[in-house]
Amino acid sequence: MSEGARVKGNERPEPPRGLIEIEGLAMNGLLESFELKDCKKPKGYKYIEARSKGGRTIRTGCMSDEDARRQAAVLNLYIRQWSSLIVQGDEGQ
Repeated sequence: MSEGARVKGNERPEPPRGLIEIEGLAMNGLLESFELKDCKKPKGYKYIEARSKGGRTIRTGCMSDEDARRQAAVLNLYIRQWSSLIVQGDEGQ
């Protein structure tokens, strides 16, 4: 289980910190790029480092390689498909 997916009692796992913000930026067409990077500890884990269109850098906590790759696939969908559906300014009027 990844660092960010801690569970207490009957609670649901939480996503690694920063992930929800990165997903929100991607969905709204505000994410410039992202990449997977290796965590020093625990070995074999990765984190996502993203850059917003405003120049901010956001990093997630460490997660398993499998989780990181799955999240990268979701982010790619958001960037390539969903963000093009966002109406900006007065385009929808």
